[in-house]
Amino acid sequence: MIKLSRMADYGVILMVQLARMPEQVTTAADLAEATALPAPSVSKLLKQLSRSGLLDSHRGTKGGYAIARPSTEITVADVVSAVE
Repeated sequence: MIKLSRMADYGVILMVQLARMPEQVTTAADLAEATALPAPSVSKLLKQLSRSGLLDSHRGTKGGYAIARPSTEITVADVVSAVE
């Protein structure tokens, strides 16, 4: 049995949500609402996932986050290692 930390679990949930809309840029607030996760945790995780190259960050009024590459190329291990 594999035990994930809460943040790793949240990271997987966020990546699954973003993989459902690969071409769409989404804000941290929208992701927090869609996944029912705490907004501060979502913001922190999105920054970590972006720094690791799993997400693209877009600045400005139409900014937010989008998945950086096809979801078929991203493993759960990639997400966990980005968060841990």
